Amino acid sequence: MIIVFPLMAVNTMVRLSAKTDYALRAMLDLAMHPDVRTTFPAIAERQGIPRKFLPTVLQSLIQAGFVRTIRGYGGGIELASDPREITVRQIVESVEGRQQLYDCDSRNIDCSVKANCLLRDVLVRAGGAMLEVLAQTTLADMVPETSAEEEELVTAGA
Repeated sequence: MIIVFPLMAVNTMVRLSAKTDYALRAMLDLAMHPDVRTTFPAIAERQGIPRKFLPTVLQSLIQAGFVRTIRGYGGGIELASDPREITVRQIVESVEGRQQLYDCDSRNIDCSVKANCLLRDVLVRAGGAMLEVLAQTTLADMVPETSAEEEELVTAGA
């Protein structure tokens, strides 16, 4: 029996782009400051996101309905939904599009071992498991809980 591991399948693993990384960090920042409207520069500063990329990143999130902007005095940017209702998968797919770990079929790769590929089923299952974890993880799940002491310090202005 010959075991075939086509290298093309290994190279099709999901890699999140910098844009997706920035989107996730921006969304976490907004979720960590739920009662405060903020600005693009403030998010960029807190999250170490290059300012020139943030408007493009946030535009994807605005179009997906996760973020809203408020114009005028006292305006800014805020989450449009409860962080418990926004999944990591939704954020990733709003920026990257639909994700697959194994996508040889959709990319029409000319692979001589496609019919007998031993990795295909494993990668399809792994991709499904990864997407399931992202779908089950909400933005709220990723926000660190503050201790009672930290909360008192914040409210006391210390």
